[in-house]
Amino acid sequence: MTLSNCEACGKVFITQYEKRCKPCAQLLLIESHKVKEFVRSHPGATLIDVYHETGVSLKTIKELIQANE
Repeated sequence: MTLSNCEACGKVFITQYEKRCKPCAQLLLIESHKVKEFVRSHPGATLIDVYHETGVSLKTIKELIQANE
């Protein structure tokens, strides 16, 4: 176990391999579900459409896209 800074909020937390603290990891999970549901319902949506309709930040949406490539 080591001390690390959360890549999302910067708080210090104890980790073994996580990059985000628990609250930020839970928020990312919720946001990823919002994005996935919207994209499933609107397969031709652009990045900006997803951003405007879900309220999820562009940075997070891009991270989710990169993680699924």
